[in-house]
Amino acid sequence: MKRNLTHAFLAFVLVLAFHPKAFAQISFTFTAVAGTFTANSGATTLHAAGIDDALSAATNIGFSFTYNCVTYTQFKASSNGWLSLGSAATANMFGNALATTGQGPIVAPLWDDLLVGTGGSVNYVMTGSAPNRVLTVEWLNMEWSYTAASAGISCQVKLYETTNVIEYIYRQDAGATASPSASIGLNGGTSGTDFYSLNGTGGSPAANYGTETNNLSAKPATGQVYRWTPAGAMTFTSCTATQPNTANVIRCDADQDIIAVQVVTAGGCGSPMSVTQFQVNMTGSTIPGTNTNDVTQIHIYYTGTSATFAASNEFFSGGTTPAAGTMTINGSQSLSAGTNYFWIAYDMNGVTGTAGNVVDAQCTQLTVGGLPRTPTTTAPAGSRTIAVCSTAPGAVGTNIAFWIKANAGTSTTTNAAALATWNDQSGNARNAAAPAAANRPTYYDNATDNINFNPVIDFDDASQSAANGDYMDIASNGILPSGSNQYAVYAVIKPGPNNLSTPGKFLFSGAAGPNNFCSFDVRSGNSFNDSWNLNDVIAGSTWTSGYPALAAFNFNSTQRDMYISGTSVGSVASGGRTSTNTNSALGCQRSASPVLELYDGNIAEIVTYTSTSHSQSSRNKVETYLAIKYGVTLSHNYVSSTGTTVWSTTTNASYNNNIIGIARDDNSVLSQKQSKSTSTTADMLTIYIGPTKQTNQSANTGTFTAGNLSFFLSGSNSAAAINTTWPHPEIPPGICCKLQREWLAQMSNFTNTDLKLEFDFTSLSGYGPLVATDLRLLVDADGNFTNATILASPAISVSVVGTVVTVTVAASNFTTTPYFTLASVQTSSPLPVGLVSFAGTCENEKPVLRWTTATETSNEAFFIERTTDGMNFQSLARIDGAGNSSQPVHYTWTDENPLAAPAVYRLLQKDYNHAPEVISMITTENCLDDEQHVEIYPNPFTGSTVCTVVTAADTYLTINIYDATGRRILVPAGNQYIEKGSSRLSIAFDGLAPGIYFAHVQLGGKTYHYRLIQY
Repeated sequence: MKRNLTHAFLAFVLVLAFHPKAFAQISFTFTAVAGTFTANSGATTLHAAGIDDALSAATNIGFSFTYNCVTYTQFKASSNGWLSLGSAATANMFGNALATTGQGPIVAPLWDDLLVGTGGSVNYVMTGSAPNRVLTVEWLNMEWSYTAASAGISCQVKLYETTNVIEYIYRQDAGATASPSASIGLNGGTSGTDFYSLNGTGGSPAANYGTETNNLSAKPATGQVYRWTPAGAMTFTSCTATQPNTANVIRCDADQDIIAVQVVTAGGCGSPMSVTQFQVNMTGSTIPGTNTNDVTQIHIYYTGTSATFAASNEFFSGGTTPAAGTMTINGSQSLSAGTNYFWIAYDMNGVTGTAGNVVDAQCTQLTVGGLPRTPTTTAPAGSRTIAVCSTAPGAVGTNIAFWIKANAGTSTTTNAAALATWNDQSGNARNAAAPAAANRPTYYDNATDNINFNPVIDFDDASQSAANGDYMDIASNGILPSGSNQYAVYAVIKPGPNNLSTPGKFLFSGAAGPNNFCSFDVRSGNSFNDSWNLNDVIAGSTWTSGYPALAAFNFNSTQRDMYISGTSVGSVASGGRTSTNTNSALGCQRSASPVLELYDGNIAEIVTYTSTSHSQSSRNKVETYLAIKYGVTLSHNYVSSTGTTVWSTTTNASYNNNIIGIARDDNSVLSQKQSKSTSTTADMLTIYIGPTKQTNQSANTGTFTAGNLSFFLSGSNSAAAINTTWPHPEIPPGICCKLQREWLAQMSNFTNTDLKLEFDFTSLSGYGPLVATDLRLLVDADGNFTNATILASPAISVSVVGTVVTVTVAASNFTTTPYFTLASVQTSSPLPVGLVSFAGTCENEKPVLRWTTATETSNEAFFIERTTDGMNFQSLARIDGAGNSSQPVHYTWTDENPLAAPAVYRLLQKDYNHAPEVISMITTENCLDDEQHVEIYPNPFTGSTVCTVVTAADTYLTINIYDATGRRILVPAGNQYIEKGSSRLSIAFDGLAPGIYFAHVQLGGKTYHYRLIQY
């Protein structure tokens, strides 16, 4: 197989749900001895003569074989001189690289681009009997390499039952080699540095750990045996505490490493050891655990044999609250052979932490293998000083490398203009510039292209034309890490459809070759990809063309993780990347000439961190900043730059939809004054402050009156906007109808009096006229709007422009977590009648309507109308008014032709000079249903009233009385037994002030609602 094939054939793609853990480092003793090569007899062929670049199906070993503390029963063999234990391998891999991960553990007697020669095969046979069986996998008569004229080498791998020893045995064949360049060794399969590689093919080569020799060209001698013997039982060697990091710690940051604890072991899988307890203290800190003003949480993390800190593999999940004196922290972490690294890390208090204070730690004892161990050094020298919060996304500024955003640092702010340069906001001056005018992307700032009222930069792939496609070079490089260092990357982009046919790299750094660059792209299957040109992490169905996506990528030295909108969508064990700080670019794969894989779509913001990985707490801060700014709904809590939760997903999970927010957070340089959901499922709500909404929210002149760290977020219940049932459920007395969609708000330090709630009906149907004077804002504390507070002028102001309703309301009308929605009373203007009450009861199977006026002025008549669908009303009667009256007037009307269903009646009033207008509306039950009836009369009343119930069977009655604020004040009947027939219950209002009250009557499985007035 030719070696210059495109990297796509080399790349191994893996997407899986992966449980983070520390993998044991492989540990073998290597010896080289003389032996005898005996070709297999009676073997099963896996690859026949002439086969090139093939991988076998999973094949049974025939017994259980333990490798690196894991038991395997199957293997796959490649025609290219290696086998993989287990069934994970998917590629034949002619390019030898012992740093390869994701293909299972690789056992490689001669890994190169081989071809099965004439009379040859790749085969296997099992010999012996339990417990001493031997599997021999043989590469017989192999051409080395595939261009050789004839077979030049044969080799075998022997797996020994019980001892788990591995042997490679060789035979020189007559044919000459052709450009040989092989690797011999084995790897752990999970880390790019966890492998052994022979540095020669003679009688005594060295097996180097973590350093590969991949250009072996001499044939091993016939009968040469290379033996790999697994290490024995694990033993404890030593432990100590060190302080690798004394740099300032940022007050807003979480997971800041304070000291490291090293535990050294020897041996292998036999009787592996575990650490089960740490005893630590905060001695040396300005506040040594006596309160949480500087430090809110203490964590212990484990990075295996990696000496690089990463906030992963937590020893005790969730961490420990600081306390004075010794803190005993229990957990369990199995150890690897060699030096194991634990890290004591602190979450800093972004609210009360004091800049200039120091933080420190000591480890006085740990339990290893069941025995207490005292570190050689318990209190390493040095400490870390608290510094003020960084100005960075989420105030997470440690090791920020690159930060571009379309609302800052652009060479133009003119809509549809070409963008020549885009300046880095991280302070590192890693600025981007288009190499030529033809390659300049476009700056867009308009209502169609903006993402949540923020501008974007549009990259056109120009049908993958390098001459005309849009991309930008970053000459300073350093936007992504070199070598195999850690990183965290965040991006808000809006991909276009052309990425479905050709991958589009929106961020790139490195050189050509497997494991030799670091890049991020979108591609077919609506997938995101974190690519090293080997061992890619690809997650499908993670973006939609024309909609923004928030993606996060994290690498902690051993594992890469991908998150979309806060949700984990893919992970893979990774290591061994050899990327260089070259060819940094936006919008293409820059290492190729001409450039490849041009990106099609918008870029709103990209943030990168090098030589660091992010824990969930740090990631939540950055993602919150981006989600609020771009209207993206996250799956986790939203937190401010100081770590305060500003949206809790557990308050009511039914409302974690279309989450949007307006906020000021100076540490994040966030001042989002307008917000609407950018989800693929649109919402009708936009929220903003200030006098008017703007195309670009930065032009909004509104201010957050509470100052910094002010947040107002909302999420919907995702119900259909328009109620299709009638009467509408959950409506308080005085309201005829409301939206079915409701919203939950969560406020933090928000005091504005000019909050705008904009409800857009443009794409909806099935609603009546939008009359500003009819509309009300319902605000409720528990999500059941039956007892909601009804806000009308002057508490709110309402405007209607076409199909858009805007409600202006002060934050003081809300609790910390209010529910709200839009409602209507269907009353369009003040009328010359002081209506006291309007009620309906069933009498003799007919609806009887009664209403009372306090005063009347020029009142010509009343009209009664009826509906069953809430839209179409039928005129039923005209009743003469009293003209002019200063005394209460009582009216009664009976519907002589009732419907066999619940009905809604509305009362219209007409004076002598105007057309009739609606003044009230009620709902009656089905009066033809003789099963049960409820009536409260008189109403209005003074002192007491009577509830009359009629039921066809014995049942139970409950009556609750509420005041106008929704507070329950009386329980005249609490699950009271009622016999069939008619019953009367007096309801005394002694001692209660005159006013409006509400009765909720539960009878026979039905609930009845009444508005009561006491004079």
